[in-house]
Amino acid sequence: MVLITGILRKPRSNKLYTHNEYLRIEEKAKSKNEFYKGLIIPMAGAKAIHNEISANIVATLKAAVRPLPTTYRVYTSDQKIRIDSEDTTVYPDALVICEKPEFWKGREDIIVNPYVIVEVLSKSTQNYDRGEKFMLYQRLPSLKEYIVVEQHTPLVESWYQLEENTWQKTAAQGTDGLLSIRSLGITLRLDEVYEHIDF
Repeated sequence: MVLITGILRKPRSNKLYTHNEYLRIEEKAKSKNEFYKGLIIPMAGAKAIHNEISANIVATLKAAVRPLPTTYRVYTSDQKIRIDSEDTTVYPDALVICEKPEFWKGREDIIVNPYVIVEVLSKSTQNYDRGEKFMLYQRLPSLKEYIVVEQHTPLVESWYQLEENTWQKTAAQGTDGLLSIRSLGITLRLDEVYEHIDF
């Protein structure tokens, strides 16, 4: 098992794989796996509430950035992110690219330049998403803002990069809450993020 911020994440085996081996396995896999320094680690399956919130976020972000003068592209949870410096490949719940995407070795399923990353928290992953995964994401030079979304209470938190290694946290709570996404110059409405979600 791999100890990450207090959570034991069990790899599919103790064997160390190359990244290319992982990609070949992932192409045939029935469920998603992440790659962490040679280990292939299965992801927990997402439930309906998680998937609905993720879909709401993608739709809300897409609508908000569409009229902006800068071109932003919004991607869903099937888009992998490669963190070369950490030999790690992960799946976010949503991400935003500024202008043109940069793909890892030309593979269009793997992004290396996310501008904004969003994770929807679950009980089994929230410590990892707030801790180790955020630290991994900070190794990406392109990343300007990291957003985490609670599932079971209307709460969204954002970490915005003020300067290198300095991140400022803001939060909005309640279905009438508004959260400024400073990297994009937009406001995220929590009633849209949690549309059709009952608490």
